[in-house]
Parts: sequence; C-alpha cells; structure tokens
Amino acid sequence: MRTLSFIGLDAAQRPRLNATSIRQLARLGTVVRWPGLLFAAILSLAVPPRSSVGLALVLGWVAVYNAWGMIAISKADDASIHRVGRALTLLDTLSYFLVLFVFGGVGASTSIYAAYILLIVWMVAYDGAEGAMLCVGIFVVGMIALHAALKAVFNQDFDGRDVVFWSLIMVVAGAILAAYDRIVIGGVLPQAQGTLTANGSSAGATSGAGVTAAEVPVTSATVPAVRLSPREQEVLQLVSEGFSNSMIAGRLHLSENTIKTYVENLLSRLNARNRAEAVAAASRQNLI
Repeated sequence: MRTLSFIGLDAAQRPRLNATSIRQLARLGTVVRWPGLLFAAILSLAVPPRSSVGLALVLGWVAVYNAWGMIAISKADDASIHRVGRALTLLDTLSYFLVLFVFGGVGASTSIYAAYILLIVWMVAYDGAEGAMLCVGIFVVGMIALHAALKAVFNQDFDGRDVVFWSLIMVVAGAILAAYDRIVIGGVLPQAQGTLTANGSSAGATSGAGVTAAEVPVTSATVPAVRLSPREQEVLQLVSEGFSNSMIAGRLHLSENTIKTYVENLLSRLNARNRAEAVAAASRQNLI
C-alpha cells in the first residue's frame, strides 16, 4: 500500500462507490453544510466564541468552499468527481478544528467531538480503510495543534488527557467503520497471483504482457452492465492489450495521472479489484 499524499488526493485504495453514487454523496455533503453553518451561528449565541471575528471568517470560509463545491460537482466528469468530493471532506476537517479554536475548545461538551465521526463516515465511503486512516490521523494531529494553539493564543492549559482520550475514541471508531465497509459492504475479494494493479505494476509472476480472464477470480456471478464513454472505451481496450499507464498516456496524448484516474474509475464501474478483473468483467459484458 502506497504512502498517502499530504492531502490524501492519491489514496491507493480505489473508491468502493461508482461515479454516480460518489456524486450523490458529494452533493449530500453540500446540502448538510448549510444547516451546519446555521448551527454554528446559533451556538455562538449560547456559547460566546473567543473571537467573534474569527468565527465570522470561518463561517464565511466554509460558505465559500461549499458554494465552490456545488459548482464543481455539477461540472466534474466521472473521472474527477471522486477527487472533488474527497477534497471537500478534507476541507471540512480543517474547518472543524478552526471552529473548535474560535470557541476555545468544547469543554465538557461531547457533541462537537462526536460530529467528527460523520467526517470519518464520509471518508470511509470515499476511500474505505485508507479514508478512515487519513481522517483519524488528521484528528490526532489536529487535536495536538488545537490545544497548542489555545495555550499559545489564549493561555489555556494544554489538556493532554483530552487529546489522548478522544484520539483513542476516533481510532476505534475509524477501525470499526473501515471494517464494516470492507467486510459488510465491500466484501473480502480474493487477490489472484499474477494480476495487475491499477498502476499497471505486476503483483506476481505473469506469463505475458496481455491480461486474460483465466488469470482472475470472478468477483460476482452477475455483473450489471455499464455504459462507457468513448475515451473510457479506448483506455479499456488498451488495458486489455497489456499496455501500462505510461504507454496508454503516450498513445492517447494524455498525462499519466489522467490515465490513472480513468483506470481507477473503470475498476470501480466494473466492480473489479485490479486490471485483470476489469478486463474479465468487460469481456463478460461484451465491452471489448
């Protein structure tokens, strides 16, 4: 498993949802953020923030990127919608700690901490176990940074017990959600020797450059038919001929990252775990 990039936009695990479901999930996020902003504004009437100006800036910041998200989601194609949705959720994690900071922490209230579990749910939906790891990691680092900032700016005591306690809770919550996603929703799929990954690298010994259906386990007795765009059809055809991502990029005059996105999207839409399974599924559906 590759190391996650700093902002998580190159997670190794493919999305478990197809492009349509990811788009719906991302749109739901943009709807939920508006009442969230209203809740934060109402909360400021009951619990005065340490900085009213800071709170106004944070609420304005969330409103701006949520409005951007609504536009980006409507314009994004199937190959890029996953990145847009994940980026919005990662922005939510940053905004979460900014809100905590302007309120000076949450004190005895646990509801705001519990709300972070919703962000873990969103990231698990996007990226499975890696999404959970990333979101939990952000929480741990964010808690340390939050208490350090509160001490530096407001001279508030650093509460190490609070950091450890809630970090452990989020680790357990993330592990449970990731396990549920992998076992109950995604299922545990066998990995065949000699199959190719989404990056075009070999996971074991292969007999040739081409990929055949005989090399792969069947993941489902019946696979729903999908409709591919002309570009997806081109990429799929070249994948079936054993071309690597870099070779496909050269053939189609596109960047390697773009081809990687197309391949990952094909894996998701064909309910495949690797390139060989995708070719087998496409062959059963007469797509190649």
